[in-house]
Amino acid sequence: MSEYSCTRKIPLGSEAELLVWCARTGVTQGLVTRIRQKFQEALDWASFLQMAEYHGVEPLIYATLSKCAPDLVPIEALIRLRQKVQVGAVLNRSLAQELIKLCDGFALRGVPIIPIKGATLATVAYGDLSLRDFTDLDLLVPESSVGEAQAVLTTFGYEPRDVVDEQSDEHDDGPHQVFVKRRSLCRVDLQWVMAHQHFAFRLDRPEFWARRVSVTFENRTVPGLAPEDLLIVLCVHGSKHAWEQLKWVCDVAELLRSHPNLDWSAIMSSSSAWGCQRLVMMGLSIAHRLLNAPLPAEVLARLEREVAIDILSHRMPATLLDDGREGVWEEQSAALYFSLKDSWWARWRFGLQLCRLQSPVTMNPPIWFRWRKSLFRFARLIQPMHRTMKRFLSPGIRGAINRWVPHSA
Repeated sequence: MSEYSCTRKIPLGSEAELLVWCARTGVTQGLVTRIRQKFQEALDWASFLQMAEYHGVEPLIYATLSKCAPDLVPIEALIRLRQKVQVGAVLNRSLAQELIKLCDGFALRGVPIIPIKGATLATVAYGDLSLRDFTDLDLLVPESSVGEAQAVLTTFGYEPRDVVDEQSDEHDDGPHQVFVKRRSLCRVDLQWVMAHQHFAFRLDRPEFWARRVSVTFENRTVPGLAPEDLLIVLCVHGSKHAWEQLKWVCDVAELLRSHPNLDWSAIMSSSSAWGCQRLVMMGLSIAHRLLNAPLPAEVLARLEREVAIDILSHRMPATLLDDGREGVWEEQSAALYFSLKDSWWARWRFGLQLCRLQSPVTMNPPIWFRWRKSLFRFARLIQPMHRTMKRFLSPGIRGAINRWVPHSA
């Protein structure tokens, strides 16, 4: 094992450490020994079970514990996990069957879609629908075909969510359409952009459509992202949320485990062209450190040179750290996006945007943010200039400037 994977600079909590050891499909004999030894410590099982639920890894935890230490786990904890996993497996299968029907319906009407995450992710990365819980169906659709896609969903009994449930919180993944099927648990998200505050990543890319593959489950075939493209999407999505949930790290690790022959040249080339290479490297770093995800020597060597990513990767997921104050939290995402820009130019162009929007990170940055002093000085320079421009420049000129400084990263 490389030196890169052997150190942990910020410790995990005791229950979090056990969670990380169990949240994987491949458990070595050495790890089994460590898991069983962990039971000699005083563990807070209520906290452990809550943590497993929050991080969305109950199926993996139950599979590992029931195999490696059924005689050591408190019987109540094992029963609770088994019941949750059984319920989740029923829901997963129901949603998978609904996905098959929808894919057939979209194909019949000539509307292209690619299911992302959900049933296809569980199949491609985990090899088992029951090992990755999901509660909705995310469908990538061309932005130009959104209206046609809405019409198809309507024929299947779906309605826009604001019609079905006007009290629901807004989804935070950017421009998309949410549909819910009445008197069912089925929810569909039509997506073409992955977005968050200060962040956007286009999903409707010609490369995704050209490289799509077939994914088989329930004896049927549906479209899916190519594994290389799926890896990029998973890493961008996890970084968007500061990797706060372990399931997102597991997705990356299991995809790497199940696909040992990925085209790494294509991954690096595409992620560089799309301005998200360091977001991808962050995902690879966390998956390798936490879950021993296999990476080729050239990728490990590259990670060793990425000092800033190395430092930040120890701070996520913040919810697993022994001292959460050391972590990178999702509400600090603007500072994380700034840190993970691919170039100096992209970083400070984004910094200009943060100053123009008077983002809190410019005046009250997190302690781990290495550019806090320089961004603060930059803001002190830019924000008065921005106020002056708003007073004296015409709306047309201000609009041209705003188009140069994007509203999302």
